[in-house]
Amino acid sequence: MAERDFQERANGPGLVVGGDSLVGSGIQLHCREAGIPVEISSRRPATKSLLFDLRDPDFAPLERTRHEFAFICAAVTDMRACQDEPVLTRRVNVDNTIELMRRLADRGTHLLFLSSSQVFDGETAAPTEDAPTCPKNEYGAQKLAVEEAIARHELPAAILRPTKILASHPVGVFKAWFDALGKGQAIQAATNLPISPVTVEDVARAAVLLAAGRHRGVWHLGASDEMTYFEAARLMAERQQLPQALVKGEALTEAQVPSIYRHRHATLSSRKIARALDMPLRSARDVLAMLFAHFPPAVAVSGNA
Repeated sequence: MAERDFQERANGPGLVVGGDSLVGSGIQLHCREAGIPVEISSRRPATKSLLFDLRDPDFAPLERTRHEFAFICAAVTDMRACQDEPVLTRRVNVDNTIELMRRLADRGTHLLFLSSSQVFDGETAAPTEDAPTCPKNEYGAQKLAVEEAIARHELPAAILRPTKILASHPVGVFKAWFDALGKGQAIQAATNLPISPVTVEDVARAAVLLAAGRHRGVWHLGASDEMTYFEAARLMAERQQLPQALVKGEALTEAQVPSIYRHRHATLSSRKIARALDMPLRSARDVLAMLFAHFPPAVAVSGNA
């Protein structure tokens, strides 16, 4: 309903800043399917996108059109890069991002800022939107700095904090595990690292609904519960009929993954967005099952399942 209302009252297209990112691509697809016109920007030259780079921003291309709303998805998301190069990444993720949002707001654009669950330290399960923030890494601190600037400057913005976002196709550690198990190779999965996943499709839909409804404030989105990566790997093997005995558990050490990147809890309370926008609250198992359904059929190998 909010999306249809937006189409009727919009005075300009939307803008997806970072339109070739995981979430940016998802938002672009959702808008296209909903009949909502959007432009995209990218730091990579492309014929169908506006050239815009937060590392050295030229705001002129974004100021040629009045945008009804904008999704701010561009950022340095590599947490280790943020930790190792805080000055450079803060310029992109904080200073230039805030300047971009202020310029867009001055032109009457409603904003959706993609934040992160990393604004919390993970010591408390399922914090609500008004729970005290306490980032323990630089990436989380940078996201929080933008959130605070939005409040300080009273920008017309909704802040969306998702948990671990999963693509709709096999990528990353899950693809590597799947490929290894398919070859009969054992894999190691963390027993002390939780995941509370959310699909990129759900994140995109929530972002569009928040923008279309011109909502403000902080909103959480994630699975209703969590599981360890070891449990997730076992679930993948079970679903794909691969030998679960080849899935080995290990507790990550400080040398492997420093504690500033590991949280005791990965969940966020998503009751607010579920009530207000009728967003589904999916379990971690259901979200992962949706991901595994996109994997190609596995060829079973010998082993004890």
